[in-house]
Amino acid sequence: MTAELALDDLREQYRRDYDPYNPVTIAEHLADIADRREKVPVSYSARGNGCWVLTRYDDISSVLRRSNRGFISFPNDPDGSNPTGKEEGMIPVEIDGPRHKQFRALLDPYFSTQKVALLEDTLRESANRLIDRWIEDGQCDFVEGFALPFPGVTVLTIMGWPLKDLHTMNDWVSTLLHGVVGGTQEETDAARGKAHGEMREYMLAMIAERRIAPRRDDVTSAALDAEIDGRALTDLELFDLFLTMTLAGLDTVQSVLAQSMTYLSRHPEQWDEMFASPENLVPAIEELLRCTAPPVPTRTVVDDSVEVGGVTIPKGERVHFPVAAANRDPKYYPDPDEVRFDRDARPHLAFGMGPHRCLGLNLARLELKIAFTELHRRIPKFELVPGTEPHEHLGLAWGVENVHLKFPAAERETPRVTAPVRDLHDPTN
Repeated sequence: MTAELALDDLREQYRRDYDPYNPVTIAEHLADIADRREKVPVSYSARGNGCWVLTRYDDISSVLRRSNRGFISFPNDPDGSNPTGKEEGMIPVEIDGPRHKQFRALLDPYFSTQKVALLEDTLRESANRLIDRWIEDGQCDFVEGFALPFPGVTVLTIMGWPLKDLHTMNDWVSTLLHGVVGGTQEETDAARGKAHGEMREYMLAMIAERRIAPRRDDVTSAALDAEIDGRALTDLELFDLFLTMTLAGLDTVQSVLAQSMTYLSRHPEQWDEMFASPENLVPAIEELLRCTAPPVPTRTVVDDSVEVGGVTIPKGERVHFPVAAANRDPKYYPDPDEVRFDRDARPHLAFGMGPHRCLGLNLARLELKIAFTELHRRIPKFELVPGTEPHEHLGLAWGVENVHLKFPAAERETPRVTAPVRDLHDPTN
């Protein structure tokens, strides 16, 4: 039997097609994953260019730990369609080994616990300025009014980029991660290619400007000064790095905040429970991270074959897995679909695992802590606006939109400003 026939037989043996962009709710998608976990925990989907779908915590964590040891991170796409036409992995999320370690060494200091802690006052001020824009109205579009701009301001500040471009950045990020909601694969690929091209043009122009600008204490300056493999980064390598920072920073915390507030609007008793004592908030945030984890990675087999969950998968095949699937594995989380703030502490995979564990996890945790604290202080009671319904999306990162909240109107706490976004590091504002 030829290798091709053997692979065809293997695929057919484990065949169960899977749509990562399925236009259903997150709960419905998770129910399908739970059924797969029970019946065929490692399955092959022929959708697109084909991939293997993992559903169990042990299998997913095993693959995450084996970056550059049986698996590589490029392309991080379940179809392997590579709509942007890239020939190499996106820096640093799609590269592995020594080169990846050099990039982590460059970036890690800017996201250390000590460095991130210096942002606490800025984050608190930013949160309250955003809340003040709608607190007097007694209702808000939570995604547009808070979940989207709050982490965005932080990431752009760390990068040293103009905050006035936040919404344009978010539009690009949404297209790259979620495609065209309800559209065909061809429409999604075309939209992603367009967004990637526009982002590339924007960032290359910014890189040219920053090469002649005075050095600042930000990630952009550090990257411009850095040497990887003994040489400075090219403009295209810098674009790659900055694109990754944008995708990671502008979407994930937004998604966790929006999903969490949607859930808490329907379970107000748990909103109160989070703040019943000072010790409650941190485990509550970890539980919300477990339940709302947005990332959906893909890895490619580079050894002759690898074993995953009892299945021997040959070289060139892709494995795909929402980390939320691992976080709902009942082997480690009894009643996994319930949000329980008193769970025994267990390591969830919301931030991944292994060499590619999320660079910004310290920042994300601080952002969530401050966001929830200030939101609870300012709007201790809230609900969804009657007649509105949040819209959930899948894709390469899961999230929710159209989250309209209603609450008792209250007074502003900061002076009224007319600028759409205030640069907290600009003394002229």
